[in-house]
Amino acid sequence: MYSSHTTRSGVGLDELFRWGDHVCHFFRSADDLGEILVPYFKAGLERNELCVWVTGHPYGRDRAVSEMRAAMSEFDRRTAAGQMQIFGQDEWYVKQEFMSPAERVQTWLSRKDEAVGLGYAGLRANGNTSFLDESSWDEFLIYEQAVSEAYKDQRCIGLCSYWMDKCSADGVIDVTHCHGLGLAKRHGHWDLIEVRDHSHEFLGVEAHGYDPVATSEWQGEDLRRLVEDQLAVFIGSYPERIRLKGGHVQLSGSQATKLGIVLDELVANAAMYGALSSMQGKLAVQWHVVVNGSRRLHIKWTERGMSGLAVPDKVGFGTRLLASTVENCVRIFKPTGMVCTFELNLESDYGNLR
Repeated sequence: MYSSHTTRSGVGLDELFRWGDHVCHFFRSADDLGEILVPYFKAGLERNELCVWVTGHPYGRDRAVSEMRAAMSEFDRRTAAGQMQIFGQDEWYVKQEFMSPAERVQTWLSRKDEAVGLGYAGLRANGNTSFLDESSWDEFLIYEQAVSEAYKDQRCIGLCSYWMDKCSADGVIDVTHCHGLGLAKRHGHWDLIEVRDHSHEFLGVEAHGYDPVATSEWQGEDLRRLVEDQLAVFIGSYPERIRLKGGHVQLSGSQATKLGIVLDELVANAAMYGALSSMQGKLAVQWHVVVNGSRRLHIKWTERGMSGLAVPDKVGFGTRLLASTVENCVRIFKPTGMVCTFELNLESDYGNLR
């Protein structure tokens, strides 16, 4: 199980990244790539970083050069000096075809050492992964995980581009987990979303019991923000397929923890089996506050648009987890979708409703 939290936010990309970051983002078109990568590399050049850009379909080397030249008057001079290096996909990856993941990682670290030796602040890189197919997917993610580990405490920044046409929703989770950070744009701001793996916290749950408050680290925050964090990468990739509706609700730390774990379970299942796993699927998350002796948050999670969804023949661990974490949980499966409703007591821990 994974949880997602916004770690950094900014209007532009120039101050968003830090040394050691290994970030993924998901694109649908060449324009999506240009919107992100041109300011990403412009910021790197201005910060005296050595920049390596491995382009690929649908945004090739010629377009990258043209748009960088338009964005930065000194681009040609910096390219001639070797500070900006732009490669085509074939140029770069063919040379690495027979390298092991460790050897590929060392290629980047060697570039970083070279950059620092030449007086640059460090290395900033991007690679377009549109060449990946099913046969190379798993091995490449092993390499990506190795890059994440290698970049820690190094003067390196990596931003990896994944094409949504070749990436399932389940794949989005895998990719984001391998990187640890995902880039998403919400309400005119760029956010870096940190993804944490909490799988180890759930080992032995059924044998020893589970206290969600004791095993997670959510802080008090706005409900909409919490929902958007859990769905951030998917909202950026499938904005027309996800709908959020509800007013402002401020949650305490323990309330956010409980709700975060429930959302984590629902998002993971939607990506693997439900609405987010099918291009026809749609997801709606609605909430409102009920005041009837006590203040209670009522949430309705609706997945629809699927065909042939497997209806469980018994209550699984996920449903038992939801039932033990929140109140009045009802989960109804149909071949075309799933509806889950539940409530959260807002009066505990001084939850504040506005």
